[in-house]
Amino acid sequence: MYFIWHTVLAFLIRIFMILCSQWYDNDDTGVHYTDIDYKIFTDAAQHMWEGDSPYSRPTYRYTPLIALLLIPNILLHNCWGKILFSAFDLGIAVIIRKLVSKSHPNHSNVCAYLWLYNPLSIVISTRGNADSISCFLVLITLLAHIKSCYILSAIFFAISVHVRIYPIIYCLVYYLSIDSENNYKSISKMILSRLLPTRKKILFIIIFILSLILLTWPWYYFYGQQFLDEAYLYHSRRLDVRHNFSIYFYFNYLLSSFDKISIIYSIVTKLPTLILLVSTSFKFSYTKDLAFCLFCLSFIMVAFNTVMTSQYFVWFVSFLPLCYPSINLTYIDILNLVMTWVVPQIAWLTFAYCLEFLGFNTFQLIWVESLIFFLANVKILSITINCYKCNTFKKIFLDIFKLIFLNQIIRLKMFNNCNSIYHKNELSVTQNKSSLCSKFVFENRKIAIIIIKNKKNKPINIHA
Repeated sequence: MYFIWHTVLAFLIRIFMILCSQWYDNDDTGVHYTDIDYKIFTDAAQHMWEGDSPYSRPTYRYTPLIALLLIPNILLHNCWGKILFSAFDLGIAVIIRKLVSKSHPNHSNVCAYLWLYNPLSIVISTRGNADSISCFLVLITLLAHIKSCYILSAIFFAISVHVRIYPIIYCLVYYLSIDSENNYKSISKMILSRLLPTRKKILFIIIFILSLILLTWPWYYFYGQQFLDEAYLYHSRRLDVRHNFSIYFYFNYLLSSFDKISIIYSIVTKLPTLILLVSTSFKFSYTKDLAFCLFCLSFIMVAFNTVMTSQYFVWFVSFLPLCYPSINLTYIDILNLVMTWVVPQIAWLTFAYCLEFLGFNTFQLIWVESLIFFLANVKILSITINCYKCNTFKKIFLDIFKLIFLNQIIRLKMFNNCNSIYHKNELSVTQNKSSLCSKFVFENRKIAIIIIKNKKNKPINIHA
């Protein structure tokens, strides 16, 4: 019941922001709240309503489906699209709640509230950016996949790739997570087992390809090669020198005077991203790690991309509420990470304002800030992964860790009536088959200690 009221309140906040944007944009201040893409969407919808191609509007780089959804902007009111995007934004919170309730029921409402009242999500949707639709489709795909509804998952995955091309980076981890097993004797066997096709994996691939063809072919029939070029192929060769946080910003600016992009430059910029995406997909491809894996993949894609704009941030931020219960960070740690992420952006925006509005030549300063922001992103992702790994690894041993101090002398603490005898090279402990045995080894100056949590009697020998 409380969640419903919070959803209503969040919707009213978004409506208020939309109304304020109408008033603010009517004032000729030179800087508008509404995203320029929203005007592009509306113009494309106008062309489509008149029976023309949406690509008659220059710089329209999306599927015609977006323009089709925004035709009511022409027929009803130009706020229709913003309300629609806000509705999808609220739908994201509903899906987050469902996903978290499966693994951490006590955190489900809190995680949903993190999205409902997230300033970034509110601003992105009310400015008229369509990324809320993409995030909604990505999360509903994840929900279906975790529930092992692979046919439904493949259909939603195809829709999400059709709307925006970037979710294609999730294809490997979705494939690997189907019929995944936890126990492997070696890394090579693990990789081989994951890559081998199964009936469910083949079905997922076939349904995905067929769905993508069914979605794409009608638009190709009506608009031809221009549809493929503008909606998909353009993004593989895009060089954006404005509003670009990427470390490649300055190189893109220098290369913008050339007609063709060097093949070497394309390889150098895309190969590190590809390696990271593949390795991360293998590392966190278990179903229980799927949400965190999608967060990491999205973060890597945004941070290492040749083009990075503010609306791209919502691609990985939408996964943060899902990962929140599994990341072992204090509030101070979270605040430090937020400041590490925000402060370089403020500095970057300051120099960008001097360039765009004051006419100062600050290209190199913007590039330096882009480098700093990139390092901040790498640091944040590294800390987040370490805390996630520690959280899952230490969960069983958390109480033990609090009572162990490694210094010059190591103390041995025994728990729950555990009887043990420590020798220099051998430790004998008694336990019962049905009891939980938790083992962890510390080494300090050639001393090895094994701590075992146990209640009853079965002898085992552990050599240190």
